[in-house]
Amino acid sequence: MIRTRPIALLLLLLIFFGQTTPQATAQEGLTGFEDRRVMVAARLEPGENIDLDGILDEAAWERAEPAADFVQIDPDNGAPPTEPTEVYILFSENSMYMGVVAYDSEPDELRGNTMLRDEFLGADDRFMWVFDTYLDERTGYFFEMNPSGAMGDSLIGGAGGGGGFGGGGARAWDGIWDAQVRRSEIGWVIEIEMPFRTLNFDPNAQAWGINFQRTVRRKNEETIWNGYQRDSGGLRRMSNAGLIVGMSEISQGVGLDVRPYLTGRAKSSPGRGTDTTYTGDTGIDFVYNVTPSLRANFTVNTDFAETEVDDRQVNLTRFSLRFPEKREFFLEGSNFFSFSGFGDAFFSRRIGLNNGQPQRIDYGAKLTGQAGAHDIGVLQVRTAQDVSREATFWARTSLYSGERGACSPNPTLG
Repeated sequence: MIRTRPIALLLLLLIFFGQTTPQATAQEGLTGFEDRRVMVAARLEPGENIDLDGILDEAAWERAEPAADFVQIDPDNGAPPTEPTEVYILFSENSMYMGVVAYDSEPDELRGNTMLRDEFLGADDRFMWVFDTYLDERTGYFFEMNPSGAMGDSLIGGAGGGGGFGGGGARAWDGIWDAQVRRSEIGWVIEIEMPFRTLNFDPNAQAWGINFQRTVRRKNEETIWNGYQRDSGGLRRMSNAGLIVGMSEISQGVGLDVRPYLTGRAKSSPGRGTDTTYTGDTGIDFVYNVTPSLRANFTVNTDFAETEVDDRQVNLTRFSLRFPEKREFFLEGSNFFSFSGFGDAFFSRRIGLNNGQPQRIDYGAKLTGQAGAHDIGVLQVRTAQDVSREATFWARTSLYSGERGACSPNPTLG
């Protein structure tokens, strides 16, 4: 906890990184990636649209080259899959589209019992994929679906490989994307739309890291597109990802989200001669992409009424429970406050609590993302004064510097 006001540092960083030329990335060329499998994304022609219905019947899908020839991880490591999978990728200026054809010789035996968002899908058939949008082999995005259309997503890694606030922040992150699943006599098909504004990325990158994995649960069969060796670390290890090339002239749009809120309450006591009293509150959040790789968050008079409640836990130990972060302001860019070997820079669930009771947040500001070989995280939050606790400034700054594949964090924590 710090009582200084480092908001000036945040403003200076916004000005500096907002005015720089497009940053250099770890992949000036594709040297060092010669052993990766490569797929090519196809651009939608002017006037072409994708109808998200789970049927790949648009002419554009015919132009896309599929990622196929998956390899078994289990049970027969290195063998061809018993049920083939093909993945197609299209893109427009603002969105990426994925078409997944999961062939199955027994479509009546597909398992898709889970329907809750972000629930673990390990008991179902499922298709999973990851993006390494900076090609730094350290950070990324994870997504998964089952044949019933259940969706899951999370952040991968962080500044050196951490997992987010409290160990659960990564899974609590929810991206903006849509998908439709259709079962048929050939198996099941997924059609996905992924707006580019959901992801942070370098628009000048020559390639992204990408990988796919499929589970056929009744056979306990796991197949993957790249990196099938048992000691390779699996889908979530970004150094296993293949490459997707061909995406150019893509945009996150204006890059500004505004999220206002307004609450109100009226109270009266009929028959007592008292007037009706009215109370209310208002606040606003701003999310702005300073660059495609740096995201700024501002919040004023923050309200977390829409946040999902915590899971009920029974504590039979002498240690305090550590609930994962679920508040959107703190989840955005949470992986940039973790360091390999150092753990989380701080536990964000302490912010906005006073002896276990909610404490209002006056305002907060945050800048997270990447600039060149640097991961950046700057946070300042001011909680409101109440009868039992004075107003408090929470400030944290983190800086990670490292080239692709390096794990030598140099954190600066305030």
